[in-house]
Amino acid sequence: MKNLATSKNDICLIAGSGSFVYEVANYLNNKSLLNQIILINENNLIKKKFKDKCKFFKIRDLEKITTFIRSKNLKKIMIIGYVELPSIDKINLSIKSKLLISKDIFLKNINDQSKILKKYLSNNKLILLSQKKILKKMLVSYQDEFLHNENKKIISKLKIKKGFIKKIFSMNIAQSFILNGDRVIAMEDIFGTNDMINKIGKINAKFNNLIFVKSKKSNQIDEIDFPIIGMETLNLLIKYKFRVICLFNNSILVSEKDNFLKKIRAHNISLIIL
Repeated sequence: MKNLATSKNDICLIAGSGSFVYEVANYLNNKSLLNQIILINENNLIKKKFKDKCKFFKIRDLEKITTFIRSKNLKKIMIIGYVELPSIDKINLSIKSKLLISKDIFLKNINDQSKILKKYLSNNKLILLSQKKILKKMLVSYQDEFLHNENKKIISKLKIKKGFIKKIFSMNIAQSFILNGDRVIAMEDIFGTNDMINKIGKINAKFNNLIFVKSKKSNQIDEIDFPIIGMETLNLLIKYKFRVICLFNNSILVSEKDNFLKKIRAHNISLIIL
């Protein structure tokens, strides 16, 4: 699905969970791109600031959401924050829509709900906008790299392993993992990035060359589940004395990017961009 150029006030933001949602709502509003916000998770900050633009729906009422968007003469959608589709029997859909989703399940897309959602919206003539394209100023890039001298040896070895690291992400196992020097010691599971960091951090006396690696998996799509890193994760990495953060160029959105980069420069942690 091609993403069309945006014009003034023509985007409907579907807001899932996470603090990044509020940041994006402000960004779109300041750019005069935001028309409507559909909340599918509670967000008091958004409700307070964007009261006149907000409408709350439950995600199981997917058809009501699309009908409402079309009633506003909107076609362009951005989805920000974690969105979990319930099982098909709990989604309130017409027979036609259920048949469409059932076909995707039959085609073995059941474990890739973002693709099912994208297909459903496309069939309802709604355009799902790329987070990467619209929020490109929030992407991490080579110019954001910052190296501390004491981490030079770790970084040199890490760059040699770029092919190995890319291969891990191509396997679609996880969007982040932890290295101690050359050894993979943890991978993100269903409980998320910060849970993984906390588990390793609590036994960090056993490790002295901790490296956090995050990137987009090969099966993730730009429009829905593009990876994000923010201050909460950075604070944990600093707390547990990680030596290096390794991200991939234009493959990660950074929440509160200016503050994020300033904090990295103020602590004994390096940011390497592959």
